Amino acid sequence: MSDYRLLWGDLHNHNELGLAKGSLQRSIDLARGHLDFFACTGHSHWHDMPKLPGTGNQMFLDGFERQAKLWPTTRRMIRDANTDDFTALLGYEWHSSEFGDYCVIFPGDQPELFLPDHVEKLLDFAEAKRAVAIPHHVAYKQGWRGANFKHFRRSASPVVEVFSEHGCSVTDRSPYPMIRHSMGGRSTSNTIVRQLNRGLRFGFVASTDTHRGYPGAYGEGVAGVWARDLSAESLFEALRARRTYAATGDRIALEVAVNGQPMGS
Repeated sequence: MSDYRLLWGDLHNHNELGLAKGSLQRSIDLARGHLDFFACTGHSHWHDMPKLPGTGNQMFLDGFERQAKLWPTTRRMIRDANTDDFTALLGYEWHSSEFGDYCVIFPGDQPELFLPDHVEKLLDFAEAKRAVAIPHHVAYKQGWRGANFKHFRRSASPVVEVFSEHGCSVTDRSPYPMIRHSMGGRSTSNTIVRQLNRGLRFGFVASTDTHRGYPGAYGEGVAGVWARDLSAESLFEALRARRTYAATGDRIALEVAVNGQPMGS
């Protein structure tokens, strides 16, 4: 792995863009202080949202409206946050009861918030924009925001988020059960190991999904990426090559090769 640098980042986190706490500027400042890269992924759309208890539906709708209203400002702030030693990426989160949640992350600017009502349209869009669409909290039950792996598309989703503040999706017996703000706990048929056994292939990442505006919060998930440098181009090349891994908090250096080939190959 001598051609690559180990970089640490958070590709899924929230602040006031959507329905969480803290300003985007605070998130940028915190991320710049202890991460190499991060993506801002505000809550944006939930086309098949069921009736939620209390004021839950209105909370989401207000968050989606705020995200759309502030999208031009978000684009500018993310662009301006990039420096020689820190990379900020533009993105957003798309929700679906039927298809599961995805974080769509772009290698550059993106004027349009594309918010379709079907995952195939979302994946088509991601491919057209050379973005990545990362499935999130996949082990929840299908139909209640767990991943619908019938629509998994490796070209659009080279990596899958296997850990966040929701918990761990790897198996139904992994540490960190998915009970923190649970949609019903883990479904065995939706766990990561089941998909690998079916023949699906993807890399692993973790990210916080923090709702307190603190990217990279300890214990909530970070992504390790082996990239040539810190540019967005190199980060996306590493994601597509699956030179990635998931960590819960401690930033352990994991360097693996088989027959001279690095992880993901």
